[in-house]
Amino acid sequence: MKCKVRFLLIISFFSLQLNAQGIITFKEGLVVGATQRGTRSVVFTDPVLYKFIINKAIEPIEKDSVGLGRDGEVQRWEKIEVNEKGVFKSRKLRGGYLYITYNAAEAGIKIFSISGHSEVYINRVPRGGDVYNKHLTFHPVELKKGKNIFFIKGGRGEVSIKLLPVEKEISFLKRDMTIPDFLTTETDTKVGSIRILNSSTKTVKNLKIVAESNGQKTETNISSIIPLSMRKVPYYVQDVFTKKDTVRVKIQLFQGSELIDESSVLYKVKTPEQFYSRTFISDIDGSVQYFSVKEGNIKEGEQPAMFLSLHGASVEARRQAAEYKAKDWGHVIAPTNRRDFGFDWEDWGRWDAMEVQEIAEKMYQTNPKRTYLTGHSMGGHGTWQVGVTFPNKWAAIAPISGWYSLFSYGNKTKTDKPSPIENMMASASHSSHTLKLSKNYLHHGVYIQHGDADDVVPVDEARFMRSHLGEFHPDFAYLEYEDKKHWFGIDFKTIFDYFKWHTIPNNTDVKNFEFRTASPGVSSESRYITLYQKDKQNDFCGIKVSQNVRTEKQIKKNETLKKRSITIKTENLKKFKVDLKHCIASDSIEIQIDTNSFNDLASYKGKEVWFEKGNNSWELSKKPSNTFEKNPLRYGNFKEAFKNNMVFVYATKGTKSENEWSFNKARFDAETFYYRGNGSIDIIPDKDFSLKKFKDRSVILYGNASTNAAWESLLSKSPIQVKRGEVRVGKKTVKGNDLGVYFTYPRKDSKTASIGVVSGTGTLGFNAVMPNSYFRSGASIPDMMILSPSVYNKGIEEVKAAGYFGNDWTVENGNIEWKN
Repeated sequence: MKCKVRFLLIISFFSLQLNAQGIITFKEGLVVGATQRGTRSVVFTDPVLYKFIINKAIEPIEKDSVGLGRDGEVQRWEKIEVNEKGVFKSRKLRGGYLYITYNAAEAGIKIFSISGHSEVYINRVPRGGDVYNKHLTFHPVELKKGKNIFFIKGGRGEVSIKLLPVEKEISFLKRDMTIPDFLTTETDTKVGSIRILNSSTKTVKNLKIVAESNGQKTETNISSIIPLSMRKVPYYVQDVFTKKDTVRVKIQLFQGSELIDESSVLYKVKTPEQFYSRTFISDIDGSVQYFSVKEGNIKEGEQPAMFLSLHGASVEARRQAAEYKAKDWGHVIAPTNRRDFGFDWEDWGRWDAMEVQEIAEKMYQTNPKRTYLTGHSMGGHGTWQVGVTFPNKWAAIAPISGWYSLFSYGNKTKTDKPSPIENMMASASHSSHTLKLSKNYLHHGVYIQHGDADDVVPVDEARFMRSHLGEFHPDFAYLEYEDKKHWFGIDFKTIFDYFKWHTIPNNTDVKNFEFRTASPGVSSESRYITLYQKDKQNDFCGIKVSQNVRTEKQIKKNETLKKRSITIKTENLKKFKVDLKHCIASDSIEIQIDTNSFNDLASYKGKEVWFEKGNNSWELSKKPSNTFEKNPLRYGNFKEAFKNNMVFVYATKGTKSENEWSFNKARFDAETFYYRGNGSIDIIPDKDFSLKKFKDRSVILYGNASTNAAWESLLSKSPIQVKRGEVRVGKKTVKGNDLGVYFTYPRKDSKTASIGVVSGTGTLGFNAVMPNSYFRSGASIPDMMILSPSVYNKGIEEVKAAGYFGNDWTVENGNIEWKN
């Protein structure tokens, strides 16, 4: 399979074409169908990937078998050619693999342009994917002289590939900019973002962007960009336009005083009567995100409602907002799930929705008691998911043509009896289990809408929830449209009429409510109660609350309730808070918690009262002062570390191969999060990290105590220690160079920031944690997990340990399951 190079043609088994512009296109390769099992999980089997992980050479031969496919048929490597459009197209590339080689006449840097893939390994180095075929992936790659191997995991059946020459070492990439609209009623500074490509082998520093708008220049300093990478960076620009128009903004890239690249971008100048988009810097990763707005025609002096509207897959916020006519009593706010596909409104998509909701509430001064949630398709699922997770926020919700759970829509769970480790791993995804949380819907009204001819999301999803809610919910509506398919609009008068009938009631007048959550770190507040800590970390926690309320006669006479009695039944709780502000007018207050009575709490009226469970009974306690312990601001699991303006720290004090793995893995994760979440992450070497410089920022650390210099300052007191050849978990030590390790631990110098550790005990251990399926919605890891490469061959049985730290972040008080 060697290539012979001629002037305009490279000939090999995998033939290529070199055109006059120096662009190399691939014509042939080998393809094999998908053999992966367990797609929505960090634990899956994949015989092809397994051979790659254990460092076996990938040298496929036509007709070689690799295992059974999803349909039970034997999958074999076979020859594939591009179609007339130059695209590799095959059903086998729906999760299968494509293998291509390129014989380079000399070593050098090229731009690897690829789309339609989940991920690619170039000479065994992982690079990010473009699974939705958006043509956003341009990886600077350092090719070696001679044979170069491209090992590509397919996405949705089509993959296109080119090798492009490097025209500039550092340059703008205009495609995929995030920009706001200018508004005729505002003159201020707005933020946008643009990609910068670093095709050099050095970290680029001392960059700045100068944006010129109507003669006014604004400078923005840019963070460093690691070698052979792309980063989407923020820049600021002046909005000084007062007439509806489109204007061109000039942007220039400087390194020091040297102009490196320049371009321009068209901005729209809109009036508030049009739908428009705003941008903001996300607290999750410091990236620029946007949301769209359709303002209502609100009468002067009236406080507007908010309608948070979640878009469907491939739609984005702009198209969502454009579907609405102006309302006379509220504003439509459309977040964007961080991408048009994003995270199914789970995980970072859920955080994005709530980040936007908080920003919009402050910006537009909307009425917190008149906040509503709706969405279509994937956004319909998001409505079920965000609605059940944060029930305290909504007066009513209206899912349209959506699936109610990740596990009801194309992701059927196993029916076999799970092992203790399987149960532990499954518990990390509890926040995705809508039905387990469904009593939370009692907080608000629910309006379900679906077409009976929907050919994308079956109407059975809506019918099931109608039946399910019918068992306990007194205030839901169901409308099924005859002969309507998946899309038939989102702006329905019936929905907004339903919304108008609903307002979040005052706590004084709420007789009963229930609240359940996967973790206080996911969601903790309900009415006047805040859940602070769980007892068992691998299970749900919750409350059922009832209180006496005023009679209708007392309400009419505006009489106060002299005695307030509150009864609370708890589930798996260790510590929680009751806010008694709504009891300020009562002369006496009594609270019954399970079997424990607290009869004289009048001194707490208008204040917060804390309770903690000890020796199987509840006791009054003080407000927690130890913020290091698990609490709603920082609770775990592993995925929760990927926020708080996270920074990726790679190792430099290991061997050459260890350091290369660490750098490559950090870049791979950043590229994946950029694509899935429109992300922008600082990536730095361990020698540049300091606690002070990166104060209150979460850290994702790549490597172990032997290889990463930041380990000592961040993790010296952690009960989990990883070094070459061994992992220590509390008093238990496991030896071997093939152990991969994930865990999270709090930064002791911060009340909010966490550390996420991606580690291994040797080459095989590092390879075991190379895949990054934890960026997929619903694919989660508990506080810790140890695995071997064999997990990709045998599955869950090769997970060595998984579980949670205790509330004090110790192993001894936690819940950890070990193999055997």
